[in-house]
Amino acid sequence: MAPVGTTAPIDVTTAPGASWTQLGYVTPAGVELTPSVTTSAVEVWQSATPVKYVVTAAGCKIKFTLSQFDADATALYFGTEWTPAEDGTGTPIPGVFVLNLESTPELAERALLVEWSDGAVTNRLIIPRGMVSEREGLKLTRVDSQTLGVTLDALDSGGSLGYILTNADMSAA
Repeated sequence: MAPVGTTAPIDVTTAPGASWTQLGYVTPAGVELTPSVTTSAVEVWQSATPVKYVVTAAGCKIKFTLSQFDADATALYFGTEWTPAEDGTGTPIPGVFVLNLESTPELAERALLVEWSDGAVTNRLIIPRGMVSEREGLKLTRVDSQTLGVTLDALDSGGSLGYILTNADMSAA
């Protein structure tokens, strides 16, 4: 993840810059990318079938479950940042941090980069603007690790929801 406006790598080999933060491990279910297009039929009196369709909505959802309960993953999941805890008089409590869950939280936009490989082929999904739209329940149990399930919706960024880079040969045969 990175702040919106952060320059993304232009290829699949360049390491993301220092502003990009790795979110760590993702559960074996991986990352689910769901593009969507909603259309509306244009019907006319002279035909029993539509003469064309118009796009009424478009979207792209990225769903994943983080397996780390660290500062970056929890800040993304809860939608807020960790701050040093204070004792009520404004004095910091050494080594203690607080994640304040606001009753009216600010919605934070983020840029997202997802990388995956298949043999020598590397792919990168770049979402320049996105926002967490859904969170799975956080289940605390004695025997399981904690996971943070999130769905991020791509937002319009100059007419684009995002793009995929690959080093696979996509030229026509």
